[in-house]
Amino acid sequence: MVDIVNHYFEPYKGHIATIPGLSGDERLNACVSFYKGQSDWFTNATFKVVIIGASEARNSVDNKACDKAPDKIRHYLYALSSLSEGLQIGDAGNIRGNSLNDRYRALQEAVSWFVRRNIAVLVIGGSQDLTLPMAKGLLEVRKEGTINLAVGDAVLDIDVNSEDFSSRSWLSYLINELGSKLEDLVVFGTQAYLCSDSQRRFLDSRHYEMQRLGDLRGDNIRNSETLLRDAQAVSIDFRMIKNQPQFGSDLISKHGIEPFDICRILRYAGISERVAVTGIFDVYLDENAESNAMLAAQMLWHFLDGFLGRAHDYPDEESGRYRQYLVPVEGLDEVLSFCRNIENDRWWMKAPQQEGQRWVACSRDDYRMASRNEIPAKWWRLFRKHSETKNIEKNE
Repeated sequence: MVDIVNHYFEPYKGHIATIPGLSGDERLNACVSFYKGQSDWFTNATFKVVIIGASEARNSVDNKACDKAPDKIRHYLYALSSLSEGLQIGDAGNIRGNSLNDRYRALQEAVSWFVRRNIAVLVIGGSQDLTLPMAKGLLEVRKEGTINLAVGDAVLDIDVNSEDFSSRSWLSYLINELGSKLEDLVVFGTQAYLCSDSQRRFLDSRHYEMQRLGDLRGDNIRNSETLLRDAQAVSIDFRMIKNQPQFGSDLISKHGIEPFDICRILRYAGISERVAVTGIFDVYLDENAESNAMLAAQMLWHFLDGFLGRAHDYPDEESGRYRQYLVPVEGLDEVLSFCRNIENDRWWMKAPQQEGQRWVACSRDDYRMASRNEIPAKWWRLFRKHSETKNIEKNE
């Protein structure tokens, strides 16, 4: 298997930018082990995070130039300030493959290989349709047989009238192909005027979640931490950011996530110990290529900075760090259970699943809603989803 994985990669050979005041060991590249063609690089891996370039955009509808993004982003990423000496990073180079399916298969197997060894994967695209092989590679490793996916995008890449697979229809294709293996999905940062009713119904009918851009404005950006905490895979369309061409053309939109906030979101993804693979896709390089590449590099840097703060954080009554709250809600036969980490004020609630219940990330606001005899939206969504699934199984 090592020989196969070794064959999948072309080493990164690009140059590193110069930033005044940063040089030598003070730059991030000093923390990186670069693959240079040697097979023992994989067998002797001691790094905790690996960067994979996926220079593929043949299925892109409107951003073919994004296949040049991986090396351009690295040019700036490795020039940024180094992080703690305790963080070891690997750069496996760029995915090889003559055909489109070759690239998809190579990415899928590479993600599976690294995650199986408890190495977090950062994928630099390429177009966002690469999320499908990324997710399938993760599924091969998950003993539960399911994944939770968080997607950042200004639009819904859903085409309810076609089964074609592209950067503008990959999400509906992924949902249909993975089926029940996609345990949960949240799409955040969407702009309502760019999403159709049929696209929203497609998500709602499957009890998946959509968080609009307005839900993440200002201090509400903190809500993105809750969205990412349960995810194992994260996929970001770079064009969700302000001043990017979100309409599928060169027309620049004045709306979108602020650059500061997208870096904060990536930091949340880095902190979340459950996130095993993260991809940044569709970086727009036709205009403002250098500044966009630098921003994408800063996003990756914030992920790595967050990764340093990873620590096991999941409700455990015996640890003494968690306090549980039982809240009766009028009209419900059961009492809602909440749990709070008293050290960092993170919250969870017990929500229905296929068998029994599980702790899912929530916010203090969800607890407050329950205290007012209001059912939290996430609990109600998961309750309806699993109730329908059980009814279907009973009738089969």
